[in-house]
Amino acid sequence: MTNTSTPLVTSGARRGCGYRQPGGAYFAVPLGPGGRPVEEFLIDPPVVIDDPAHLGLASVGVTLIERDGVTHVLDIVGREHYPTVASFIDEVRRLGVSRRAPRTIDFGRITPCSRLLLAHAHADVANAAEFPCDRRCPCHVVEHLAAGFGDMCARLWWEEPLEAARHRLGLFASFPIPQIEVVKDGDAASHLNTTTMASRAGVPVVEVDQ
Repeated sequence: MTNTSTPLVTSGARRGCGYRQPGGAYFAVPLGPGGRPVEEFLIDPPVVIDDPAHLGLASVGVTLIERDGVTHVLDIVGREHYPTVASFIDEVRRLGVSRRAPRTIDFGRITPCSRLLLAHAHADVANAAEFPCDRRCPCHVVEHLAAGFGDMCARLWWEEPLEAARHRLGLFASFPIPQIEVVKDGDAASHLNTTTMASRAGVPVVEVDQ
């Protein structure tokens, strides 16, 4: 991402989870010329989370986790708004990534090395071999391109719903956090306090109209 007087921002259009809220802060990955395809950020096969409670995860929402001295943001994408992983990925292609950052989060732990790790309750299919699929692996994983490969592959996300699939919570994407976007709140100006808190992060903060 290059430094410009007018930074790229994510779309404020309606998403599966609705419109961005005035005064809210969002971890954002904008679209832009020369950008990398979303497939480069997918985790294929997904990393299964066997014990969400061990990581302090709720059924949906954001949790900060630390690995090798770096704090990452783990966000569970809820099925209420995104019933399949594919529905979320297809939205990212159109609008970029924008995930709400709770005002209670410790923004000071976010650095340029932090990643936005996304999980979904249907990311993994434990019995993937029961669902043969001719679709090509979208991530071009060498093993997945081999004839007869039948284990879990991201291609199954676009085959949902899969009847009798045994789904498991798993990490399906890892994005950088190039910036935090704060939605302006007009005359109320509640966003000013949000901007102050978000500015404790080690990444740029951009105020947006929506």
